[in-house]
Amino acid sequence: MVPMFLTSLLCRLFVIRRGESPVNVTPLPSGTCFYCCPIDVHRDVEFHLYTRRNPIYPIKLNIRDSFTLWNSNFDVKCPTVIYIHGYSSSAYEGSAAAIRRAYLKRGRYNIILVDWSKLAALPWYVTAVQNTKIVGPYVARFVSFLDAVRAVPMSKLHVIGFSLGAEIAGFMGKALAPRKVGRITGLDAAYPLYMNSGRDGHLTASDAMFVDVIHTDGGNFGFPHPLGHVDFYPNGGKPIQPGCNLESVIRRSISRLINQYITCGHNRAWMFYVESVTNPFGFPASRCPRWHPNIPVNCFWTPDVHMGIAVDLRARGKFYLRTNAEPPYARNMSGYMGK
Repeated sequence: MVPMFLTSLLCRLFVIRRGESPVNVTPLPSGTCFYCCPIDVHRDVEFHLYTRRNPIYPIKLNIRDSFTLWNSNFDVKCPTVIYIHGYSSSAYEGSAAAIRRAYLKRGRYNIILVDWSKLAALPWYVTAVQNTKIVGPYVARFVSFLDAVRAVPMSKLHVIGFSLGAEIAGFMGKALAPRKVGRITGLDAAYPLYMNSGRDGHLTASDAMFVDVIHTDGGNFGFPHPLGHVDFYPNGGKPIQPGCNLESVIRRSISRLINQYITCGHNRAWMFYVESVTNPFGFPASRCPRWHPNIPVNCFWTPDVHMGIAVDLRARGKFYLRTNAEPPYARNMSGYMGK
């Protein structure tokens, strides 16, 4: 019999701060395996509300508590965005914090960050993948709750997910069917252990009224294949993204070499999207794949649609663009093949 204090320690979430990229670690995973810590979805998945009235400290919303919602800073007149972080991260830092800051700088929004960090901790990737099928339907219940209490109509809701978070958004959409949220944005939807899962096992265009996907690490950590109504392939959508080569990372900091070199291209997806929030028309994309001079295609690059927050919801198909190697990543209209 394992003492209770030891069980509590082994199931605890630890945050390791490594430069600008803290990671979450647990001695044992939370999941359904025989050695896993048991999951309490109401405890292990949290919904954090941020608005311009509380831009730093969140208000926790409860799926079973409409009183807290209506006594919070939630404003039915403002657009609502739900963001779901990826593997080893949380709602307090990294991509989630960047999304929160960008949107609240842009205007008055209800920003709801889904924190499922305990179920997505290192080094338990396989368990985290399994947990996405638990978190997705729970997020669907939360979305249904917001719709039922008339906080935000499902058709007006924008759900954004990075990596495993994009797959959670997909499972959310499947759990809501036949009803659908207005938009899902998948930021380099996770590829490992999803690649052979079929349409029921990963994010697809049928999971929302409109699904747009940004591919930056295709075939590695992210899906290389089209998943949405519109799919963007900045710099070809595959490793190595500009600024992610080994030499560039070494110049920044040896202490961050391993973490940033391995995940650099994958992280570019949320970085590009975050920049689009404050520069909506900075990422024009074309059906022409001539993002590199060595690509032998006979087409002329023209700005057909914008990648990111300002995407045309009527757009369909695959689109290509180039970015800068360092922030600001947007090249606007300059530097494209054929221009």
